[in-house]
Amino acid sequence: MKNVYAFVFACLAIAANAQIVGTWRLADQAGALAVGPNQGDGSWWSIPAGDVITRACLFDDSIKFDANGAMTHYMDGNTWLETWQGVPAESCGAPVAPHDGTTNAPYTYAYDNLAGTLTVNGVGAHIGLAKVINGAEINNPPAPAASTITYIVSFANNDNTMIADINFGPGWWRFIYERTNAISLPDPNVTFRVNMSDYSGPAYTGVFLNGSFNGWCGNCNPMTDQGNGVWTVTLPLPVGTKEYKFTLDGWSFQEEFTGTESCIDPVADQFNNRYVEITGDTTLALVCYNSCTACIGVGVDEMGTNMVRFYPNPAKGNVTIESSATIYEIVCSDLNGKQLSTGLYKNNKVVLNTESFNKGIYLLQIKTENGVITEKMLVE
Repeated sequence: MKNVYAFVFACLAIAANAQIVGTWRLADQAGALAVGPNQGDGSWWSIPAGDVITRACLFDDSIKFDANGAMTHYMDGNTWLETWQGVPAESCGAPVAPHDGTTNAPYTYAYDNLAGTLTVNGVGAHIGLAKVINGAEINNPPAPAASTITYIVSFANNDNTMIADINFGPGWWRFIYERTNAISLPDPNVTFRVNMSDYSGPAYTGVFLNGSFNGWCGNCNPMTDQGNGVWTVTLPLPVGTKEYKFTLDGWSFQEEFTGTESCIDPVADQFNNRYVEITGDTTLALVCYNSCTACIGVGVDEMGTNMVRFYPNPAKGNVTIESSATIYEIVCSDLNGKQLSTGLYKNNKVVLNTESFNKGIYLLQIKTENGVITEKMLVE
């Protein structure tokens, strides 16, 4: 059994490290090294583009993080040295022990993706500048090197850019790294959903998704009728802000907004389109046609196998939620998507207390054994 646990823990560690595994170099750009009074503030000094070239011996150093927790620092026999390391002037030169990547190697590292921290272990192990350690800077040759250093890290550019921050006492250093072999990730899958149950306009045969991502092409992206008025379509889309709207029979009919709705593109132009910021795989909230929110009333999941109702609505105090299928989770959020509460259950009937809620409209995401339903709740 111990061997099983050890295997599981090892697998979990490897999975957690996946974001940072690979080989990294300082980004060849101005600001890749910066220092200031606060995290991310490079007002004291930020490396200019010309110094990136001057310090090329530092920018070509690479750091490799293996999936098993091993760290290797390659300096290729030449790196940037400062006077605290015993040289007469700052310049390129042979690495000085113990910050040479070899004296106390092999190094190890620990990456905590939940806390957003990277800890490197081994006397002399470091990223960025060798002198920068937690709570201080090494300022003379006799000063001891740290045996462990922890950085605050975040990622951007599909995890191909790593931003490392460290508080050295008086202020913060920032180091920006890039993967030497960038990983090309597929575009995120985005699921769009619209409920046509309350639609009362001219007859139609199909619902379509039109947006900035398909050139507003008309009938390029037909949606699928899931039954009970719900139509869906899933598309791979690049990250970033996208405008869109739901249309009927190509461009025969379309949603018409006034420009004051919460889900409309904030840019003041003659077009009032829905918009979404795409950062990864996501399923957008089920909304009513020509509305920014879900339809009020009895909800039906996308597979049509689960009926959910809640009462009273408008809500005052307790709200009862009943489902023909087992309810596992209820997430309550405001119309801006801010999550206010989450409850885990295993029942067909749940009582939700709304006494602490301000007056207004909220979205309930009800997860059951048969699917997910989004409902709109009015609190008075």
